[in-house]
Amino acid sequence: MRPTHSELLTPLEEFTQLHGATVRRFGRRAVDLAFPNPQFLADPRPYEVLASLAAQAGPLDLRYSPFGGFTPVRRRLAGALAKEHALPYAWSDIIMTPGATIALRVVLHALFAPGDHIILISPCWMDYPLYLTDLGLSYTLVSSTHDKHLDPHAIAQAWTPSTRGVIISQPASPSGVIHDHPELQQLATVLKRHARAKPPLLIADEAHAHQVWDNTPCPAPAAYYAHTLTVRSFGKAWEMQGQRTGCVAVSPRLEPRSETTTALLRQMRIGGHCAPTALTQQLAAALCETAPDLKDLADLQHHARQQLHAAGITVLDTHATRFLYARCPRADDRAFVSQLADRGVLVMPSSLFHERGWFRIALNLGVPDLDRALATIGEECARA
Repeated sequence: MRPTHSELLTPLEEFTQLHGATVRRFGRRAVDLAFPNPQFLADPRPYEVLASLAAQAGPLDLRYSPFGGFTPVRRRLAGALAKEHALPYAWSDIIMTPGATIALRVVLHALFAPGDHIILISPCWMDYPLYLTDLGLSYTLVSSTHDKHLDPHAIAQAWTPSTRGVIISQPASPSGVIHDHPELQQLATVLKRHARAKPPLLIADEAHAHQVWDNTPCPAPAAYYAHTLTVRSFGKAWEMQGQRTGCVAVSPRLEPRSETTTALLRQMRIGGHCAPTALTQQLAAALCETAPDLKDLADLQHHARQQLHAAGITVLDTHATRFLYARCPRADDRAFVSQLADRGVLVMPSSLFHERGWFRIALNLGVPDLDRALATIGEECARA
């Protein structure tokens, strides 16, 4: 029996209630390392560009755009993605969406049918199963390896006659793992092996692609498998999550290419999903070839890892995202997170990401507030 909407929503709603109650109880003393909402500005450039665009905007700059977004914006984004992926994207391969969540929902609704089966890799973003359930799609959660990398053999074992796709995130969320060249090659081999009249689709969620805070290569899944759709989030890249600006990129090698983009555009209209606001589309175009400055994030990552290691806490060795994925000192990760909330520190239990026994820390604060929270986490781990 698959979980119902209510069963999937309940843990999320309970955590939201815990979050709200903790913030109300502790006020400004609460240390929120749960939802990734950084409270410091690491790179002012996107804010400066946004202010400049707004100051110069005229009526035509803020007009309605087509459902897929403005053509000049899509052309610039296609050019930037072509350089990143080494693939010849055309402007029509890019569908602008109001955030990565809508991009995922549109892909799932447009390209799959009720009864289709999708493979997910756990831990995974919390709402994948919710979307699939709502659309009448079945799914299997396949555990990653002990170090949270892909397990191609387990993916192959989970395949069924109705399997039509696989969803991965690159870099992985919530773990921050970057899937490397060999594992992406092996995943492509599994997908190709199961290709029949209609090849399975690979959905590559690259919402955190611009949050690789060291020099680790982050290969694009689309470079390994032709039938790939890539989801991007410009809000996450520039720490403007609330601006809700994303896109779907259809691989130039995907067949049928034009029918796929048409299906996505039609689903945008059918679902009432307009393109992002005119101003944020222009912002995405202006910044698409500019790498975010991640020095502060790298410094915070190294600092937080040293503090947690010194406290005897196991932290997954990763190279991307604003997150740290740490081993929970007790089996019940939700109970441990509640324990921390009682002391005014908010982190997220891994059970929300469909895996037990870990917790996720979002590096929203700098020192000394971060150190105070890490010290509390260390104390509670020692007591557990």
